[in-house]
Amino acid sequence: MEETIKEESRVQSFFIFFIFIVLTLDSSLFNSLHAAAVDDVVNDVQKRLSSIHDLKGSFTQTSYLKDLEKTETYAGTFYIKKPSGIMWEYKSPRDEKVFIKGEDMWIYKRSQKQAIKSRFSKEAYSQAPITLLSGLENLRSDFDITLTDRDTLDLKPKRRMGSMQEVIIRTASKNFPLKTLKVIDTYGNVITIELADIKTNTGPEDSLFTFTVPQGVEVFDMDR
Repeated sequence: MEETIKEESRVQSFFIFFIFIVLTLDSSLFNSLHAAAVDDVVNDVQKRLSSIHDLKGSFTQTSYLKDLEKTETYAGTFYIKKPSGIMWEYKSPRDEKVFIKGEDMWIYKRSQKQAIKSRFSKEAYSQAPITLLSGLENLRSDFDITLTDRDTLDLKPKRRMGSMQEVIIRTASKNFPLKTLKVIDTYGNVITIELADIKTNTGPEDSLFTFTVPQGVEVFDMDR
């Protein structure tokens, strides 16, 4: 009986010691483990993106407009060719095609016979999250990164990028490394892009990303 009591006492002492160690564990160990996990995910995403020269696919865009308390959903297709060619087209009812080549950005509204020309930069990311796909190979230089789930990265811009406050990326283990992009701006608006049917390195022609103004279309040059 006495031996049993001693054994129970030793077990209880060990358990208390174990709990003490767990509760007083230096947070730097957790931080180190978390940093390693973030590095693993980021390294995997960047490595896989670096082998992609061009891509195409379809997308669904859900936009929540806080001031209007309104949610809008659109769908379309997109093409991206490194280093600076992007084109996407919205399906009906949003009748628009967007062309980006270098620093030139065109929005063509076919039904209205209008074309808007402006300068493209990282400032535009919050309005057009799909353009982020062309610049995610250097995540660490542009963002502070947190792993919020095993497949979810939370990105906070290190420098001002328009009104963009936060980007949430869901990663994928197969094929293209990204599933969704969600951009939250300083006004509380949220744009979510879901990607599908991704094909890579198909070699699209450069002309796909160059906009030629059709006859009879009115041009608004925002750079003037």
